[in-house]
Amino acid sequence: MIRRSVLSLNFATRDKREKINLLINEYLHFLQHVINNLWNRRVFFGRFVPKKLYKDIKTSLTERYKQCASKQALAIVKSQRKTKKTKPILKNASLELDERFIRIEEGRNTFDLWIKLSIIGSNPIYIPTKKHYHFNKFLETGWKLLKSCRLRRTKKGLFLDVFFKKEREPVKEEGEVVGLDLGFRNLAVLSDGQVVGKDMKKEIERFYKRKRSHLIIKEAINRELKRIDFKNIKTLVVERLRNVKKDKRGVFSRYSNRLLSHWAYRHALSRLGMLCEENRVQIAEVDPRGTSKVHYKCGGRGIRRDERFVCLACGDKVDADYNAACNIRDLWILREHMVPCPKA
Repeated sequence: MIRRSVLSLNFATRDKREKINLLINEYLHFLQHVINNLWNRRVFFGRFVPKKLYKDIKTSLTERYKQCASKQALAIVKSQRKTKKTKPILKNASLELDERFIRIEEGRNTFDLWIKLSIIGSNPIYIPTKKHYHFNKFLETGWKLLKSCRLRRTKKGLFLDVFFKKEREPVKEEGEVVGLDLGFRNLAVLSDGQVVGKDMKKEIERFYKRKRSHLIIKEAINRELKRIDFKNIKTLVVERLRNVKKDKRGVFSRYSNRLLSHWAYRHALSRLGMLCEENRVQIAEVDPRGTSKVHYKCGGRGIRRDERFVCLACGDKVDADYNAACNIRDLWILREHMVPCPKA
């Protein structure tokens, strides 16, 4: 398991920040030129970039930085080739650095940490930074700090992404199988009765017109999913909801389309996977068809009225999301106990 934590470099003096920005500008300039050469010569494979492909690029970077940037350029080209098929144009990429360029040292004064960074044309500089709750949480729970880092620049300043690693523990053998229904009204409703993100719809309505709405909503998703209690859960079953709007033109209203466009299902599922991994819980997927139309107790079909599910067979009324979560759980249990029919 690998997790990321972010350290701010904005405690550095103005002179040091200027040197870091100079390094970033020169690195990105060189990186784009290498990408252009690789793309034009159709070099999409291999582990290393031949020196002849970048030796003529004018730059003040050291040979080590050239090798590092070339390796990153090759990784970018490989990734782009698999997806968009068009040459990547960098705007503000991160610098993937290892222990040859950067080192984290414990502080002895006001600052908890000092970052030693190799720069252009002079001795390494030391940048002060501070630990925080997220960083300390990994250190205190047995995670190992890796030597590779990611230096990046945003509108808010300079930041360093550091990475922690921990061996994955075996999944639990005892506990319950629990279904989970994801949505933008209630973020997550579980078949064991847990409900998190009750105000998610209001959060989306509140922020979807803002410029950075997706980031705000993703932060809200992260915050709410942390509240799930995994203590008695062995297997968490979710719906396979990829391309929820595909081939459904005209089905959703303009209002629903807005909400769905900000419903970060993939992010929520990715975050759930990380939480399950940390809590030794197996995560599984089932086909969602029919989970919201059938009563989980009697199996009869029903209809949804606001947030309630009404069974037409037995007349029972139950929360619609809870009913779906129970059906998701039962689908997995049924599939888990199915055995192949013996041949005649």
